[in-house]
Amino acid sequence: MNKLKEFIEKKMSMSHIYQPVMIKVLLENGGTANKQTIAQTILSYDFSQVEYYEGITNNMVGRILRKNEVVSKDKNIYGLKSFQDLSSSEIQELMLSAIRK
Repeated sequence: MNKLKEFIEKKMSMSHIYQPVMIKVLLENGGTANKQTIAQTILSYDFSQVEYYEGITNNMVGRILRKNEVVSKDKNIYGLKSFQDLSSSEIQELMLSAIRK
């Protein structure tokens, strides 16, 4: 613990969130994590990327899905139309279909 604590307190670069987030992920996952998990967690902390994808959501994806009457939007909340009418098996089937495309 002493070496890690010393690194965190005295040597760790705070110019970006990468190092502290990676250490946090490793600590939360029993000391190990795959690179995809680490990368996804870093991305979730990168607010410039989140803002970029919010723009994509609103201006591209969301607009097309609204135009095709697949989703609705109320302020910043998107909703899948007729979701409440779907059974859990239909939801699973649709998720698999969407991923395979």
